[in-house]
Amino acid sequence: MAKPTDRTMLSRLVDAYNRIEEKSLGMGDPEFHEIEDQLFDAIVDSRYRAVIKNGNIYIPDPNGLPGEIIIVEPAEPEDVDVRTVLTLDKD
Repeated sequence: MAKPTDRTMLSRLVDAYNRIEEKSLGMGDPEFHEIEDQLFDAIVDSRYRAVIKNGNIYIPDPNGLPGEIIIVEPAEPEDVDVRTVLTLDKD
């Protein structure tokens, strides 16, 4: 299991990513790129391949273009029980 600070940091980064994504222009927004890079690095540096929060799964894509290095999709039931995916949703 991730250390509490890792969980907290990842949770805050996902929240910040969502907040900025909703209000930004995406590709041309330096603030969006900064938080996207931070979330990407935090997931890659953790022992997880992805995180789930608010019903969405956030997957780093090392082959993505700037503004597209985090893939966000609805989480599937089978994603939740995978050991390499950190679920940040409350039970």
